Amino acid sequence: YRGFWESYKNEIAAYEFDKLLHLDMVPPYVERRISGDLGAAAMWLEGVKSFKDLGGPPTAPPQLAYNWSVQLMKAKMYDNMIANTDPNLGNWLKDDEWNLMLIDHSRSFTTTRNLTHKMDHIARQLWTKMLALDEPALTKGLGAWLGKNEIRAMLQRRDRMKEEIAKLVAKDGEAAVFVDELK
Repeated sequence: YRGFWESYKNEIAAYEFDKLLHLDMVPPYVERRISGDLGAAAMWLEGVKSFKDLGGPPTAPPQLAYNWSVQLMKAKMYDNMIANTDPNLGNWLKDDEWNLMLIDHSRSFTTTRNLTHKMDHIARQLWTKMLALDEPALTKGLGAWLGKNEIRAMLQRRDRMKEEIAKLVAKDGEAAVFVDELK
């Protein structure tokens, strides 16, 4: 569409990858046939507003600021792993309790090695989960929706992330780069 590769399968793969990471930011997507057309059915999210509708990325109240910033870090890391080429303000949503939700991944999972977002800080627990992934695990979890080239590209992007993180650590120190999630 307009020069972009788009697939409903990417929506399902994004949800399945979210589940692999225990991220809980991507709403459920499942494959459904409606009137002969095969596609993805998504769980509708109620009571959310997009960053676009909010006039840009919102600033959380002080008592929620740390958790909100960790959610934003995790979303950037996630988008980098899946090569989300369309991370716009309309696709990042927040609810009244300051939970971040990510939608519209139809242009993700390309074979590019490019990273979508610049990372300044890293959510330590999510990074540990990403480092533990290998081709067999990703194939088991995502192979119904993605080909080998797309899965291998995810691992290549993870290696690029590793290079960028190493540069950040060399510059600022591990304690300044890695952030722990609140429980």
